[in-house]
Amino acid sequence: MFRLARRKLATSADTIAKQQQFNVFDRSAKLLQRSRTPLLNPELSRKKEYLRDEVALKTIERLAFITRDFTNVLDFGSHSGNLLKNLCVETEIPPDADYAETEITKQLNNDKKIICSKIKELTMVDSSRELLYRDAEESFNSVFPGKVIRSVADEEIFSHESLSKPEHYDAVISNLSLHWINDLPSTLANINRILKPDGLFMGTLFGGDTLYELRTSLQLAEMERMGGMSPRVSPLVNLNDIGSLLNRAGFSMLTIDAEDIIVGGFPDIVSVMDDLQAMGEQNSVLSRSGYLPRDVLLAANEIYKTMHGEKDDNGVVTLPATFNIIFMIGWKKSENQPKPLARGSGQVNLKDVL
Repeated sequence: MFRLARRKLATSADTIAKQQQFNVFDRSAKLLQRSRTPLLNPELSRKKEYLRDEVALKTIERLAFITRDFTNVLDFGSHSGNLLKNLCVETEIPPDADYAETEITKQLNNDKKIICSKIKELTMVDSSRELLYRDAEESFNSVFPGKVIRSVADEEIFSHESLSKPEHYDAVISNLSLHWINDLPSTLANINRILKPDGLFMGTLFGGDTLYELRTSLQLAEMERMGGMSPRVSPLVNLNDIGSLLNRAGFSMLTIDAEDIIVGGFPDIVSVMDDLQAMGEQNSVLSRSGYLPRDVLLAANEIYKTMHGEKDDNGVVTLPATFNIIFMIGWKKSENQPKPLARGSGQVNLKDVL
C-alpha cells in the first residue's frame, strides 16, 4: 500500500496566523486527497480532468480579449497544468462540425498561439507535488515558447519565494482551486499584493449551485434514514459575494459571470462520487462524517434518479451532475487606469439621446 507523508511546514508568522484563523477545511486531508490518484493511477487522473480542461479553455477564450502582453504570469493552484496543456495542445475540429463550429475552433487555436507568444515566464504553484509534476515530462511542455517554473507551495501561505515578492506578476490566473481556501479574503488580498500595478487577476471557482443534485439527494436520504443531516458536500461561495470579496481585496474594474457545466451519463450516484474522488474534489470539511451508511447511499441513489434522472430513448435512466462555475476578473488599482468622470460633468443630456 502506498502512503503519502504529510509535509512539515516551517514555523513562521504566516503559519501561526493560519493556525489561529477559523478553519472550515482540513487542508492536510485535502492534500492527501488531491495527491493520491496522480500518484497511484496517473492515467485515471488524466482521464478525470475533463472539467478542469473545459474551464481552462474558457479561461483562454477570455484571455484572448485582453490585448496587452503578460511577461510574467502566475498559475495559482495550477493542478497538473491544465492551462499550460490547453494553451499548447491544438483543439481538434469535430468530424461532424458545422461551419460555425469549425470557425470557432480555428479562432480558438489562433488565440492559443497569440497568448503563448505573450507569456515569457509561467510560474505554476500547487500544494500537491504529485499533481504538479505528473505531466512535467509530457510533450506539450516543449511546445510552450516561454519559461515554465513549477513550485510546490501551500496556497494559503504566501511565504514561498514564488508567492512572497510584492508587485512581481503581470497576471495571476487561478482555475478551480480557490474553493478549498479557508481564508479566501486574505488569499485574494495576497494575490493583489504580488501583482504589479494595473495587473490582471482572472479566476474561476465552483459556485453555490454546484452538485445540487448530489446535495439534495444525500440530504433527503439522511433525513429519511437518520433523522438529520451531515456536511457531506463542501460549502461554496455564492455569485453575489464575489464582487464584495474582490473589492475588499483591492481589485477594481470587476467582471463577474457564471456558467453551468452539466456532465451527464452517470449510471449511479457511486459513479459521480468516483469521479469526484479521482479529481481530488471529495469532501474535506473539518466537521465531515467519515462514514456513509449503505442504506443512506442506496436511498440517495433512488432519490437522485427520481428527482434528477434523465431517461433516454431506451428507457435507461442516467444521472447528471451540474457544476456551477464562477468566472471573475479584477485589476489591481493603478493611477494609469481609466477613471469615471466627475459627477455632473456630462455634456450630453440623456433625454436627447433616449
